[in-house]
Amino acid sequence: MVRPEEKNAKKRLPTFIVGGLALLALAAMLSFGIHRFQRVQRTLVTPIEVTGVPDGYAIEEQSHTRAKIRIEGQPEDLTRANLFKLQVTLPDTPETDGAYPIVPSISSATSLQILEIIPAELHIRLVETISRELPVQVRLEGQPAPGFRLGRVTIKPATTAVSGPSEAIQHLEFIRTTPINLAGASAPLKLEIPAEKSGEATLTLTPDLFTVLVLVEEVPSTILLKGVPVTTGPEEARSVSVTPGTVDIEVTGPARLVETLKATGGVTAVIDTRKLKAGVFVRRAAIILPEGVSLIGADPELFTVNIPPNS
Repeated sequence: MVRPEEKNAKKRLPTFIVGGLALLALAAMLSFGIHRFQRVQRTLVTPIEVTGVPDGYAIEEQSHTRAKIRIEGQPEDLTRANLFKLQVTLPDTPETDGAYPIVPSISSATSLQILEIIPAELHIRLVETISRELPVQVRLEGQPAPGFRLGRVTIKPATTAVSGPSEAIQHLEFIRTTPINLAGASAPLKLEIPAEKSGEATLTLTPDLFTVLVLVEEVPSTILLKGVPVTTGPEEARSVSVTPGTVDIEVTGPARLVETLKATGGVTAVIDTRKLKAGVFVRRAAIILPEGVSLIGADPELFTVNIPPNS
């Protein structure tokens, strides 16, 4: 037999269980809520963007390019803090030497609060700018390979518009390119290269990229080949005499070709007599040279050709 007290206790047991679960759920919600609305702090280092520089002026010096920003907010908002910017906007008529507040660019939709910006202001010095059209010079370094020499150098465009502080530009006579290394070169070079940065002043070039063609040529050599035989060609079967029988030939060309020619004797002097009948004639000899080698002169220039009758 169940007593009334036990019966009532059994009735209250489900109520206790439900109540306990409710308390646990409430505690979890409170814990989540506390975490949800907990605010934390973070310090960032952010670039400073300067706007509003008036026409005809440029920034010659600014005290900082980055600043520290200490912020506070909810954790999920802090994950987007790296998207914020620090700005300095100059007034319509800024001072040439002045200090201006650093202002954060922050969305009003976030819970973030700016606690501190270090430094709080930016010191800027402005300088008047000018623009000049200046020639561009090609800067070369090193020497070509042995047997080669520097040829013609061209650059396009040959001038550029230079804008910047007047003190930095007014004494400039030209702009130079970055160096081109010729060490060991044995063929033409064609490059697109920028201008060389000079000094501390910030200059703007239009255009700022140049096409340079550097010709590298073989060093020429000149030699005199004496006593080169004068022939009538392999197809002449007759007994033809040529007076004088040799010729001195002066030639020029790349050193490697001329030296080879000197060693091998690869030059021929030929008088074409195939269409000549018997008799005595005065003719020039055709000097046959390898490709790349040029004739300077031949001595003698004229030869006596004797073709006997019935030969």
